[in-house]
Amino acid sequence: MRNLIACICFILVATNVKAENKTSLNSKIKNVTVFLNGAQVSREAAISVNKGVYEFVFDSLPLSINQNSVQVGGKGDFIILDTKYMVTQPDYNTKPILPEQITRLLNQLNDSIEIVSYQLEELKNNKQVLETEKQFLITNKTITTDSLPVLKDAFIFFREKYNDINNKLLQTKKNEAKQQKRLNNLNERLAKLNQEIASKYYAKPLQPNHKVIVTVKSNQPSNGKLILNYMIANASWSPSYDLRANQLNEPVELTYKAMIYQNSGENWDDVKLKLSTNNPYQSKSKPVLPVWYLNYYNSNTNIQTATFGGLAQPMSSSEKKLEEMDNLADSESAAYYTTMIESFTNVEFNIAIPYSIPSDGEQHTVAVKEEKLKVEYNYFMVPKMDNNAFLVANIKGFEELNLLPASANIYFDGTFIGQTMINPAVTGDSLAIDMGREERITVKRNALKIEEKERLLGSDKIKNYGFEMNIRNNLASSVNLIVEDQIPVSHNKEIVVTIKNKDNATLNENSGMLVWKFNLASKESKKINYNYEIKHPKDKQLALH
Repeated sequence: MRNLIACICFILVATNVKAENKTSLNSKIKNVTVFLNGAQVSREAAISVNKGVYEFVFDSLPLSINQNSVQVGGKGDFIILDTKYMVTQPDYNTKPILPEQITRLLNQLNDSIEIVSYQLEELKNNKQVLETEKQFLITNKTITTDSLPVLKDAFIFFREKYNDINNKLLQTKKNEAKQQKRLNNLNERLAKLNQEIASKYYAKPLQPNHKVIVTVKSNQPSNGKLILNYMIANASWSPSYDLRANQLNEPVELTYKAMIYQNSGENWDDVKLKLSTNNPYQSKSKPVLPVWYLNYYNSNTNIQTATFGGLAQPMSSSEKKLEEMDNLADSESAAYYTTMIESFTNVEFNIAIPYSIPSDGEQHTVAVKEEKLKVEYNYFMVPKMDNNAFLVANIKGFEELNLLPASANIYFDGTFIGQTMINPAVTGDSLAIDMGREERITVKRNALKIEEKERLLGSDKIKNYGFEMNIRNNLASSVNLIVEDQIPVSHNKEIVVTIKNKDNATLNENSGMLVWKFNLASKESKKINYNYEIKHPKDKQLALH
């Protein structure tokens, strides 16, 4: 009973305690585990505390963070009391802080535009006064006199005044055009500066701030570090392979590569990478089959799905989660207040060399490992289809490498041959890869004379077919040859095919394939003969193609 009361008191104290300080952490990504879909990021930050309660903030976390995956741990003489995940919305009215040089130039341009605008307005006013004075002078007809000297003086005054007004108007217009040009230049400079400010300081849209607040308690001054783990969605990796062969008597080199993609919003700089074949977003729950009731088909209904009469509907995923949460054990203490995910990793690859993967949405190649594999080379010939040989590498040892299905680039003697597909589910313990054509191994296939017989007392006709193949090896070394040919296969009881001579070939009676395997020395030739007969009704035309 005393232990229960003490535990309740500790919880009450822990929940009502107020942190003395709130500090934003300068954290750095140290480790990243990349899955086939998603990634787990591990951040670390150094902390220093005295006696008391403190709040530390991991802020500016990626937008794609999975809040249910947040886990916080630490190293040091302190206790983690609480972990909170929060999202704060940005203040869209906040203007960016500009550099002092940009601010000074912006103020100078605005002041100059204001001064020139006032000067331009003053010139327009002067021009308007002069235009009014000129118009008044032209329309004034109040001069009446019979004295010639007085009239003469009046015309002199009019002329001088009219010319003076026109000169002043002309000078005012020149000054107005000059100031207008200056104002246009200032406005153009201001527009370019605002465009530059918008591209540099307003380019990134304001985003919500995802952060994790960690409350710790220490009984004495201590240094340590906090470790934050979380899952992100915008990341993945896919395998890729290189197969390199140099000499026929050397092993094949397999280079296992990973194409890593991430667009999480945060760069991974010099981090330790771990690649996992697990997919954490794939369901880990075993499917449940309901009872399948069989009933008669009713043509009057449009129901095309199975009917589960009298059977309770299966629980939804949210109901299952609530039920599973009810069965969870109570937390031991506030120090373990963290939401965790459980990962069932299939195969993991630890990358020894740190890598930097920017958040650019591009594929980045990471070398995983290299293996030397045993290989057996054979030259295949299909004389019916081609007169040259084809080199085929039969590579062994794939079942021990935990490979994933992916394409592989093939290189032979430093030359790119092409691509193939490696699929461990189909390949098994070996993989046959075509390495290219060899024109120095040749064959000539000639048809022998056809013998045709007809039975005097029967209704059947018998035809005998034969072929001769002359094979020559012009290489400087001996080769293992596999020659393939065929005889027709009959699916009609009236047509009977009988092999007469197969010259030590292996015959597959279901497919009619003939296979010869032998070693042919350098500069050596070999002759192969085989023949077969076909019996069929003589009143029917035989189609051999």
